Amino acid sequence: MRDASRFTGSFVFFACLLSAWTSQALASTAGVFQFVAGDVRVMLAEGNERPAAKGSPISAGDTVTTARASIAQIKMGDGAIIVVQPESKLTVAEFSYAGKEDGTEKVQFRLQQGGFRSVTGAIGHANKGNYMIETPIAHIGVRGTDHESWYFPSRVSADGSSTEAGLYNKVNVGLTYIQTQSGEVVIGPNQVGYASTALDRPHLLDAMPQFFNRSFQPRSARSGGLSAGVAPVAVQSGTTTGKSGSTSAVTGSSGSLAGYTAPRGKEGVSFGQTAVNPTISPNGATLVNTGEDKTLGVNWGTWQGGVATVNGRATSGDTHFIQTNNLTSAAQLAALPPQVVTGTYNYVPGSGGVSGTASSTGTINALSVGINLTTQTVTNYSVNATVGAQNWNASGSGSFAQYQSSSGISINGKCSGCAGGEEGKGNPSAHGTATGAFVGSQAGGMITSFGMKAANQSISGVGVLR
Repeated sequence: MRDASRFTGSFVFFACLLSAWTSQALASTAGVFQFVAGDVRVMLAEGNERPAAKGSPISAGDTVTTARASIAQIKMGDGAIIVVQPESKLTVAEFSYAGKEDGTEKVQFRLQQGGFRSVTGAIGHANKGNYMIETPIAHIGVRGTDHESWYFPSRVSADGSSTEAGLYNKVNVGLTYIQTQSGEVVIGPNQVGYASTALDRPHLLDAMPQFFNRSFQPRSARSGGLSAGVAPVAVQSGTTTGKSGSTSAVTGSSGSLAGYTAPRGKEGVSFGQTAVNPTISPNGATLVNTGEDKTLGVNWGTWQGGVATVNGRATSGDTHFIQTNNLTSAAQLAALPPQVVTGTYNYVPGSGGVSGTASSTGTINALSVGINLTTQTVTNYSVNATVGAQNWNASGSGSFAQYQSSSGISINGKCSGCAGGEEGKGNPSAHGTATGAFVGSQAGGMITSFGMKAANQSISGVGVLR
């Protein structure tokens, strides 16, 4: 009996020790690598180095280093998604999360060079100060859910363009701020904040730096792209086809886009938005401006009035949608004749629609998309639209992957006739995004959506191109 008791006691002690060790191990694990491409290394907190691999853990104190043309995606313990961009160095300086927001949760990243994109998780929602990004010249606080940060210790030249040294932060959803010794700047959706040194007062940039368009996006449900075989989600109590009484969902080689405006922030300012394969709930809105292009197999319409929602989010104006059952598959795109390297798609007059805070009706004057199939890039997206007394011009570029995903490519320009601008002189800068997809077995068409904001005004729209 004494031996059994001694064995039992030893077992209980060992179990407690094992439990304590397991809890400590789990507490120190900050996240897990979901995707790794190229040469990605992890410098452990204790000084050892190992290659990163899908499924391997990352702990507080570890540093991720990516080589040229290499990326890594990490899912943090609080559900956040981190994409470490090529030629970057990012340290998980601190991570603490017990499964709930009780004030003890905290995450701190240290960005030594390069960039990363973060779609935040639970940490920082209730206790904003518990999410922080440190760099050699400033720190970034997060008041939102999706942002990108880049730090260049010195001037960088690539692809024929030059990027000044310093810290850049772009917001996709929510708000962030950059703070240096000289002050801070608050950054809203589709804006970029910049600080050149620790002594520089941060400020907003007038134009979106091109390197943001070359960033790799998260591989998750948040950025699901338009691709053959992905069904657009249903329109609840309504239709995607522009024909009253049609079915609410389509399947197979189908896809849909939306352009809409929605309020953000405490001020309730509306921003032009885009969405890929959205769920639209009319909520009293009326379907107007319907149309179709039978040759391409594309149809469109506008939900007007009521309080339509897009992916559960209330809109503040018209909601334009465009959809097709005839998406170009990746195999069809790859099978195009080798001499087809570049091309330009031009707007089909009268297709789609555009509106904004100035008026519920507008006109797309010109819309073109230049593409390069070899580099898989949108070389130039250019749009000109008139809404009320306002004339909007914007352009941008980016990869096919971005263009066909929910993040879209950045477009920037001016709004002539808009209130605001420098010293109230008008013609403020316009910033926004554009999304799109190829249509037809020979990629003879394209559908697109765009959304922009200039000062306190915004527009959004959709259209067909050939």
